[in-house]
This record gives sequence, structure tokens and C-alpha cells, in this order.
Amino acid sequence: MEEADEEVMGKDNDNQTVESRGYLHEDFRLFHNTDTLGTEVGIHFHDFYKVTYVKYGAGRYMIDGRLYDIKAGDIILVGTGVPHQPLFAAGELYDRYTLYISSAMMMDFDIPECHIYELFSSESGNVIRPRDEETDKFAGMMKRIDAETSSSSYASYLAARLCVISFLIEAGRAREDSSLTVPLELSEDDSLLEVLRYVNENLCKDISISDIAAHFDMDEQSMLDGFKNSFGCPMNEYITNRRLTKAREMILGGTAPADACYACGYASYTEFSGAYQEKYGSAPRLRTEENAEYDVLSDFLPE
Repeated sequence: MEEADEEVMGKDNDNQTVESRGYLHEDFRLFHNTDTLGTEVGIHFHDFYKVTYVKYGAGRYMIDGRLYDIKAGDIILVGTGVPHQPLFAAGELYDRYTLYISSAMMMDFDIPECHIYELFSSESGNVIRPRDEETDKFAGMMKRIDAETSSSSYASYLAARLCVISFLIEAGRAREDSSLTVPLELSEDDSLLEVLRYVNENLCKDISISDIAAHFDMDEQSMLDGFKNSFGCPMNEYITNRRLTKAREMILGGTAPADACYACGYASYTEFSGAYQEKYGSAPRLRTEENAEYDVLSDFLPE
């Protein structure tokens, strides 16, 4: 498949600022990246689902305020609106397949006996470590998706889509075995990660910046400065974007815009509608046959 358009900004005041956009018009897109440059992507989140299969390499991955040690063969699952950051050292080979899946496609999988989006639940653990004898199977499935999306053969896109579904099913079966879920690692300095996690868990509540600072007995301005320096954006901006991402997912899933507004922590529909339109370029509305074209999904560099 064609790679996403990219734009990267350089350093500012000795802090690395990464602003890169990719546009996904399909149900899914697969990247296969190999490098030794390390990952300098800041903490961020997407409006779609992400699956990474680590073919070779080792490092750490922060997902939803939790840290995981990663090794070759691991499957990393990141849901929509979930903050995450890959942490792989420069000079070490990092070979991975990264699969983006649109919320619309995931909604197509939502059948009564199988809510496949639950596979991406942070509470269940975001990293699966298949048994050694199964790693070749998962690597082969990613390779097959890659081959089919690059092929002009009959029904190649449909074949690739079926491979995506098969990969998620097999990952879900592996998830059922708790021994295959990678345990969490503690951070050397986890105070701001704890703040991040608390914010994520209370997004839909009527909670202020001062409430958050009081909960952690932190100076409010020091907390705000630390959050921006660590996570790359002001806390208010982060909270707004997380709420809008969650609301968008709910609306795509059939929730009325007004209900999504109040469920995601907004007290005013006018405020919500204006913020939604500014972020997504259109007013919030239910997905119908008339407006069911593929969404434009923005992203940082393939990680």
C-alpha cells in the first residue's frame, strides 16, 4: 500500500517535537519498518486501532500510563484514544509490522457473540507474548497481509481483509491464556504516569485541573509544566482531544451525538459540537449510508 503523507518538525528549545500526519482512507493499512534509529515519538493517541507485531528488537512501550518490557514476537494492542509511546533505543535493530484498523471496520466486527474491540482493553493488558512455536504463525499472517495489499491479483484486498480478521481472532485466542499476557513494569519516575492514568480514568467526570493537583498533593503549575514537558501538550488540550476521540468512537458505533457529548464529560452540547467540528471538520452526526465514506485518520510516523 502507499505510505502515508508525513511531516516532521525538528527540535525546539532542546525538546523534540514530532508532528507527523498520515492519512488513512482504507479500512486498514499495514507498514513494515526496520531501522536502528530508535523511536523519538512523543506520547500520543489515535482515532483508530493499532496492532504492532515485533519481528525483531527489544525495548519498552508505554500504554495508558503503564510500562511494558517488549521483546521479539510480542503483539502490542492499542485502542482508539489510548495514549502510548514506543521506547526503543537508538543503535538497536527494531523490525516490526504496524497495522492500523479504522473504527468503522472494527464496528463491522461487533457481533453479539464477539465484541472484538474488547481485545484492545487496557485493563486486560495491552501486550500478548505468543508461545515460541506460534510466533512464526503470527509473523506469517502479517507477511500475508503485506503481500496481499501489494498484489494486483483477483480479490487481493478482500484476501488481505480476511487475513486481518484472522490475525485478530488468533490474537484473541492467545489473550484468553493469561500466561501469555506480558506483565507490567514499574517506571523509574512514575509520578507523571500516575497523573496521566488518573486523567484517563476520570475523563468523563466533572473534574478540574485543581482537583487533579489536589488528588496528588502537587503544586498545580508544577504539575502542568511537568505534564507538558513529558507528554508534549498542555493537559487541557490533552483532555479535550481524548474526550473528542472517545465521543467520535461512540458516535461511529451508533450513539446519538448528544448522548456521546454528555457521556464524555461535556456539560454543554454547543461547546462539544464546536470543538468536534474544529477537530474533525464536520458537525457530530451518526454514521449513515450517506456519510459512510472512509474517515480521514491522522497519525504520527509509523512507530
